[in-house]
Amino acid sequence: MNKPLKIGLIVVGALAALFIAACIVLVLVVNPNDYKAQISKAVQDQTGRELKFEGDISFNFFPWLGLKVGPMALGNAQGFAPAEMVRIKRAEASIRLLPLLSGDVAVGTVVLDGLTLNLAKNKQGVTNWDDLAKGGDSGSAAAETATGSEQPAKSGQAGSLTVQGVEITGANIVYDDMQAGAKTSVNDLSLVIGEVGDKIRFPFELKFNLKLDNPKVDTRPVLTGFARFDREAGSIEVDDMKLSLLNLELTGLLFAKSKNDDTSFSAEIKLAQASVRELMKQLGMTPPETSDPKALENLTADLKVNGSDTEATLESLTLKLDQTLVTAEGTLKNFKKPAVTLNVNVDDIDADRYLPPKSEAKAAQSKPAASTTQTAPAQEPDLSALKTLDAKARLTVGKLKVMNLTITDILADVTAKNGLVTADPVSLNLYDGSYTARGTLDANKALALWTEKGQLKNVQAGPLLKDLTGKEHLTGTSNAQYDLTGMGLTPDNIKKSVSGTASFAFTDGAINGVNVAKMLRDGWSRLKGQKVSGDEPAKTDFAELLGSATLTNGHIVNKDLLMKSPLLRVTGQGWADLPRNTTDYTATVTVVGTLEGQDGKSIEDLKGLPLPVNVKGSLDDPSISLDLKAMGEALFKGTFKQGAKGLEETLKKDLLGGSKSSGTTGDSKTTDSPVNPLKKLFQ
Repeated sequence: MNKPLKIGLIVVGALAALFIAACIVLVLVVNPNDYKAQISKAVQDQTGRELKFEGDISFNFFPWLGLKVGPMALGNAQGFAPAEMVRIKRAEASIRLLPLLSGDVAVGTVVLDGLTLNLAKNKQGVTNWDDLAKGGDSGSAAAETATGSEQPAKSGQAGSLTVQGVEITGANIVYDDMQAGAKTSVNDLSLVIGEVGDKIRFPFELKFNLKLDNPKVDTRPVLTGFARFDREAGSIEVDDMKLSLLNLELTGLLFAKSKNDDTSFSAEIKLAQASVRELMKQLGMTPPETSDPKALENLTADLKVNGSDTEATLESLTLKLDQTLVTAEGTLKNFKKPAVTLNVNVDDIDADRYLPPKSEAKAAQSKPAASTTQTAPAQEPDLSALKTLDAKARLTVGKLKVMNLTITDILADVTAKNGLVTADPVSLNLYDGSYTARGTLDANKALALWTEKGQLKNVQAGPLLKDLTGKEHLTGTSNAQYDLTGMGLTPDNIKKSVSGTASFAFTDGAINGVNVAKMLRDGWSRLKGQKVSGDEPAKTDFAELLGSATLTNGHIVNKDLLMKSPLLRVTGQGWADLPRNTTDYTATVTVVGTLEGQDGKSIEDLKGLPLPVNVKGSLDDPSISLDLKAMGEALFKGTFKQGAKGLEETLKKDLLGGSKSSGTTGDSKTTDSPVNPLKKLFQ
């Protein structure tokens, strides 16, 4: 062995011996309990809080230099309860001596038993640790000032760090947020970690009792798994992770890496089959009554995400609720000013399964209001969050069943930026037809500005009504379009501001359940004392039903209602005022065809007779009446056939107040009341 190496070994040996000797002297000579009062006084001077040592402080030596502390407590901040903020029963920590000589740090098992930590925020938003944090900040600032921005010079590869284990038992943590009126407590917390070191896979287990006020939760989560640090790569990996929470069982793995200003992470989480109903119960909620009692029983999920310190990506989300499969993917860019994209697809959902049972729904609809007290007007929603939202989303639904209606191929593209939300396009298919629409919402004004434009094409009314009501009251092809604008989102503001145009066309249809021609023939036959016709199909055909409307600040005007059928022509005009909740509308029904029945009978006498129907009053309960005066005036203008001339005097007398002697026949002294033919017509 050469001389320099010998000298080096001697020096190292001497230093090691000196260090060990110093430790022996420290343990044998120094009694840490003699310094309790000085430590307490220093804490009192620095924080204004009392630090109490109720147990002994002791050292142990070789091969571990360790410190043990008995029961101790730190007082709470002024104005907070209870009197103690922190209390521990026992704490232990140790470090192996010999590895220190080679620059390695080997920590023994860290023990913390019986920790009680009381955290609180008062109604003014001040916490009971604010004073401690300020002290820490000033200390950090001083340290930063002392060191400046200079980085210490590297003196070679740093030594390794290992921790034999961590054992935290019997810990209790309470957070009382008096400002929010919520209290959270974690009791009987236990954290056990195996040996931790570079590239060593170690186990961990965390469990505690969790109690929340809102929502009302009382549960004991358990988290287990294995973790591994890689110092050279700057990474941590967690695998075989299992979390039990309420009735949920989650498994997965996590990975995170941070080195040379390059940060990344990824995660895969799976949710085993769980009952949504049971989850709601454990959250203190009452599960809804659904048409299908087996709904909300089966939920599974599979989630994959990755990202960096500036953005995150939802690689895939697969969620299955009962028989419905939902998939999603998206990105979140720039955490400081987030920009979100999201695509969601639903394969097939029967929403009727999740609605209340029909008997309950009908009971709720028919149940009278419990109180007649006038409710406060609805308030505009707070849309301020939309002003900073930068999002782009797409929703597709393969098939939707709701209210027994079947809708397919649903597509909705929505963008939001700088307070402007746009839905374009919105489209779907239903009953051999389609619906397309476009809408905007501008949240930058005191009252949100909105527009909506849509078109309904070739929808078959018969099958739609059959599914919706169980009966095909009406058949035919429906077309409609509208272009509307407005301000505000409350019902009152919408009614006051809605403006635009709308139109509709209903073609090649039939009204089932009523035969208008037979009704008129039978009514006329009764009027003349003749027999009514035999049974005929209860159906009235029409060729088209057309109309359009203009809307100005909630005032709707229609001037061109027209219905054409082989028998009738219906024209109409009038208005409805949404803010005032009133209407005044007149529809005129005119017989234009023959009323020939299956027995060959027809009534040419009624051809050309107008039947005006007035709709007036409140939109909630309008008054509907036949305008007899207008019809009588039409009779005297020659629009009625000569066969009805025998009724002229009666109509003059009863409807228009005409002369009793004008055109009368028979004995003028008779006191019998004249017969109202129109009343008999509709008996």
